[in-house]
Amino acid sequence: MDTSRIILIGFMGSGKTTLGKKLANKLAYEFIDTDSLIESFYGKTIPEIFATEGETKFREWEQLIVSELESRENCIISVGGGLPCYEGNMDRLLALGKVIYLQRSPKELFHRLINKKNERPLLKDKTEHELLDHITNLLEKRKEYYERAHIIADREHQTPAKLIQLIAAP
Repeated sequence: MDTSRIILIGFMGSGKTTLGKKLANKLAYEFIDTDSLIESFYGKTIPEIFATEGETKFREWEQLIVSELESRENCIISVGGGLPCYEGNMDRLLALGKVIYLQRSPKELFHRLINKKNERPLLKDKTEHELLDHITNLLEKRKEYYERAHIIADREHQTPAKLIQLIAAP
């Protein structure tokens, strides 16, 4: 298995960016966030893209970003929460490098996202009750994609040191 590209997947708020930066630092790899790449390539924030272009266009741009990642090596890649669930992207990610699913419970995700919901286009304008239901339902739909990852890292294994052990394991 190629470990020159380590891809972190999981629901929004699962810690992909934070943990990805720490892991990249520890391994002396480049850190790449697909949402940040989209924002820099297209000159709009993710909320602006959703508001002006719509989710369909955003998902098309995600596909182009996955193609661009094929030229990168020695990197930790944090992908948007929905990216693995569209247009065969999960198959592409699995072929691209070692995919790690950062698994979190709906309640934990709720607590991590409640104060940032207005920054997330798919969560904006939801009440607390609607937010927990939405997270639970969306996580259930995405689970079939997420669980195809090479490694499923539960909460206990979500530190750079423990992820490095999981990556190195046969």
